[in-house]
Amino acid sequence: MIILKVLFFILLLGLIAVVVFLLSVWQQVRSGFRRFRQQGDAQQTHVDGNVVIDRRTPEEAAKKIIPRDEGEYVDFSEE
Repeated sequence: MIILKVLFFILLLGLIAVVVFLLSVWQQVRSGFRRFRQQGDAQQTHVDGNVVIDRRTPEEAAKKIIPRDEGEYVDFSEE
């Protein structure tokens, strides 16, 4: 009977070790995706191969550059 208790204890420890390992791998994958997404948001590659790095905060990037009362309306006509 004592052998069964020891085997059960070893099995339980092994299961806990596997769960802890899988959780750490999952956390590393999530942090990798997060870093990849942040780098992708910061860089935009154009067709000609130039890379533009935008280090503005999202609030600064969302601001309008040209005020509403400036600019002109151009009527589009398809030829």
